[in-house]
Amino acid sequence: MGLLGFIFWTLVGFTALVVLCYRAVELRTATITIGVILVVFTIFGDPGNILLAYEWVMFALLVSFNIPEIRRNYVSSQILKFYKSVLPSISQTEKEAI
Repeated sequence: MGLLGFIFWTLVGFTALVVLCYRAVELRTATITIGVILVVFTIFGDPGNILLAYEWVMFALLVSFNIPEIRRNYVSSQILKFYKSVLPSISQTEKEAI
């Protein structure tokens, strides 16, 4: 892949991510869109083996986030655990007010 091809596919990927984020599409739609772009890139983009392997592994990780049990047990619970550890504890006055 030459420099022009690299610039083209970088712009395609970046534009797709910006549009998906701007339109706030749901995760399943974003995953399908990124998957289609990745398949087209694999067929027509002439990527290197390491880059292609890396992108497919990242896509597999994205697909796994579409499964609620995996997302809930491995991602959301860890983020919530960290969030609870960072927050200060509620004082007695605040508990009474609630």
